[in-house]
Parts: sequence; structure tokens; C-alpha cells
Amino acid sequence: MQNGDEHDPTSRRRAGRRSALALVAIVAGAATVGIVISLGQHPASVPPSPATMVPLRATPSPVPSEPEVGTLFAVADDLATHDVVLFGGEDNGNNTWLWNGSAWTLARPQLSPSGRFGASAAYDPETRTVLLFGGRTEDGVAVNDTWSWNGVTWNEVDFGANGPAAGEGSDMAWDAAKQQMVLVIGLGGTGSGATWVWTGSHWTRPVAGNLPGAWFYSPMWSDPATGELTAVGCCSGPPAPSGAVDATWRWDGSAWQTVATTAAAPLDGSTMALDPSLGRLVLCTCGYAEPSEPELAGWTGSSWQTLPSAALPVRGGVEVADVDRGQLLLLGSPLSGAASDPVPVEVWLLSGSSWRRLG
Repeated sequence: MQNGDEHDPTSRRRAGRRSALALVAIVAGAATVGIVISLGQHPASVPPSPATMVPLRATPSPVPSEPEVGTLFAVADDLATHDVVLFGGEDNGNNTWLWNGSAWTLARPQLSPSGRFGASAAYDPETRTVLLFGGRTEDGVAVNDTWSWNGVTWNEVDFGANGPAAGEGSDMAWDAAKQQMVLVIGLGGTGSGATWVWTGSHWTRPVAGNLPGAWFYSPMWSDPATGELTAVGCCSGPPAPSGAVDATWRWDGSAWQTVATTAAAPLDGSTMALDPSLGRLVLCTCGYAEPSEPELAGWTGSSWQTLPSAALPVRGGVEVADVDRGQLLLLGSPLSGAASDPVPVEVWLLSGSSWRRLG
């Protein structure tokens, strides 16, 4: 970085984005999504001051009718309000956007998490709220705070003291079988695959809960057939001795257990969600696969099977299940333009083997 940029917040944020995208390129693609890879344990952040709980800015977006994001936003299906919630991401600040099945609405919460990229989010049916964890703020600071969205505003429910490591690269999902929220963080280095369970007020770490040797990140979702939380150790490279890379795992409430699959290894998947129309999990490469590799695979309970589909319509797509409307959505940046440019997020519906643009 040149000396003239050292004290420029915009330049620091742009540099941080370039670094994050460069890491993604190492494993061959563009992200979760809001998912970004993290190559080491991040130090725990200090409890934030009340100043970090800032109201939404007055001029939230150059595109007031839809979110304008480069990459790395967090998204979850809010079953209580029947909206898909999108928060943050590159160039989206601390904006909260709501998708009602046909259009976006910009929320105006009284409180909001600080603007960030690389956070993880999931719906908690126990509290009927969307939980948001961690990420990295626009000026590059790693955070490990937890917030809940009640459909009207955000509330900080955990400041991060003695909790999960701060930073981007986590994944969060509801375990329907065990009725608990599970978070996997610390990917690719010390603390790789660290697993945490939400108690309703703070995170706890099961003694034997680490996802062994998972590289970069591990997309996960509850298997509709069994209710068990299923994860895929991802991404590129030969399988590790533990079998964690490109292996499928199930959470038993205290530890991860390897699932014997009928194939040698599952697809390298960057994002995973339930397809309500199929009633099964769908894993997407969303930019990580080689041109000869399949881009979608469905989970049968014992193997991943390639699903016929047209080419992915967006770059760095993020899957999300819109359960109310029985749809599997793919959110991402248009294929035209640079991957890092702030552009309106496109919403696509998987219908059979084809993609259809919504909105």
C-alpha cells in the first residue's frame, strides 16, 4: 500500500477486499457468499462499545431499490416474517435488505451491526429470529459478536467474550435433530473446524466438537430425511489422512461423525441449502469447479449425485432455501463486470434443470 493511502479508510477497505478475493482465488473461485476463506486463528475481539451499535445511515445505497454488493454478504431465510434477509457484504455497509419473493425492500432498523463482510447467518426457530455472527468490518477488523434480527430491528445478543474466534469464514446452520444452532469457524489453520453451539445467550464449545481437518470452510444444512446436520469438508486438494477434505459429516450433538458415501468423494461445494421442491440438500460449486466438473449435486442420504442444470447464471453465488415459496434461490453478482465491483444482487430460481431470474 502506498503511503498516501495509509490513513484513507476507503483505501484500507478496498485493500482488504482485494486480499480477501485473492484468498478465494487460491482455491479457485469466487465466494459465501458470503463465504471467504480464513487461513488462521483470529484473536478474540474485545467487547464492542455502544458506539458500534450504529443506526442505519441516511443514504444507504446508490441503488435504493435493491442491494448493491460486490461479494461476501450474509443471507438467511426468515421463516417468521416470510422474507429472505440479506445483510452486509462488500460495499453494502450495514444495510439490511428483505426479499419477499418478487422484490427487495430496504429495512430501517433502529439498531444494526456494524457494516461487515464474511459473516454467517441462519434462522433460529426457537427464538423465531435470524442470528448473525462475526465477519470482518469494512476497515478490516475481525469481530466475533452475535446479533439477532426479529423482523424489525437488530439486537446484540453476545459481545464475543470467551466465545468463537473473530473473523470471516464461518458457517452457521440449525440442527433440526438436536434442536440447536451450530457454528463452525477457524478454518484452515490453528483451531480449524472449531465447532460451537448456541445456548440462547452465548456460545459453548463441545470438548470433542471440532470438524477434523476441514479446509477453508464447511457448508452445512439439516438433512430433511433424517433431520441430522450434514456438513461437507471443503475445498480443493487431496483428501487429508482424517478424510475431512471433500468428506461428508454428520453432527451427533457433541462430535462430527464421518458418513460413508457410495462415491470416492463428494463435490467440492462452496454453498449448500435445501431445495424444497426436491426435498433434499443441493451442493453448489458456485465458481469453484473446473469447467469439466459438475456444478450442482443432490444428497441422497448416502451419496452426492450430479444434478442436471444449465450453467450457473451468477458469479460467486449463494444458495438459500425460500421455504415459504418452496424455492431454491441462488443470489450473486452478474456474470458481466469485475468480480469485486459493487453491482445489484441478482436472484435466480432453480426450476427443474433451468434457472429463471426473479425480480
